[in-house]
Amino acid sequence: MTIKNIFLFICLFPSVIFAQDVKQKEALQEVIKTEKAFAQTSIDKGTKNAFLEFLSKESIVFEKGMPVNGLEQWQKTDFKGIITWQPSIAEIAGSMDIAYTVGNWQFHNESATDKPVSFGSFVTLWKKQSDNSWKVALDAGISHPEMSAENITELYPTFKPTELKNQMVLAERMVFMNDHFYWKNAKSSLNPFEPHLAQNVKIYRKNQKPIIGKELSKAFLKKSYDKNIVYTGLKAISSNAGDLVCVYGVISGAGKSGSYVRIWKQEAKDSWKIVVEMVEM
Repeated sequence: MTIKNIFLFICLFPSVIFAQDVKQKEALQEVIKTEKAFAQTSIDKGTKNAFLEFLSKESIVFEKGMPVNGLEQWQKTDFKGIITWQPSIAEIAGSMDIAYTVGNWQFHNESATDKPVSFGSFVTLWKKQSDNSWKVALDAGISHPEMSAENITELYPTFKPTELKNQMVLAERMVFMNDHFYWKNAKSSLNPFEPHLAQNVKIYRKNQKPIIGKELSKAFLKKSYDKNIVYTGLKAISSNAGDLVCVYGVISGAGKSGSYVRIWKQEAKDSWKIVVEMVEM
């Protein structure tokens, strides 16, 4: 490469990155717009109709602690009442084909204008479809005490691989393995949680308000970890760039059962950290 070509590359490279960042911001705005439309449809047309409209054909929801097809489950559910919700965090993959949102939900007995009778948090995994629309690939939630409304925080990739495609299979395998050993090693390791948690990790548990941040999460996990509980991963869903991967599975042991969802983010080459963990049992 000549000196002239090197100079041109140095000058043009930031422009390429900037253009990519603009596209990512536009894509995330579309995800947020779709999430809000999903929530508004629940108010306008009913919660069941909203889920039937926005879930993908392969979507996963959780019924009695087990992952099931979302559309099939909602089609046969005689749902009473209205769920309202508001996203508080949205993050998108570098390849702009996978995103997730988390936020708070409220359940109303009859209509959205009624005083809510229960509260909780949700995590929704969004996947871009062949027609460029966004559909729900996975949806999970837990109940906890009422929380105040929050503004939406937008998050973008921190690791920018030179290739934003064809990393899916490798990432799914690597993260699935990381997810398996994360809890298995917790039975014997002196410091099992710290190496795997992102600085802004969010931990969700039933009947507890979300735990935000690495230090609080470490303290909580160390105190609450039960060595008799077994976490069995069932599937990993990765972005094409391999920088954002969702793992879901089931929980068993100590007379308990349930499900879990973890979202892993690649912060450096081959280094994934947990940004979201929701456990329902």
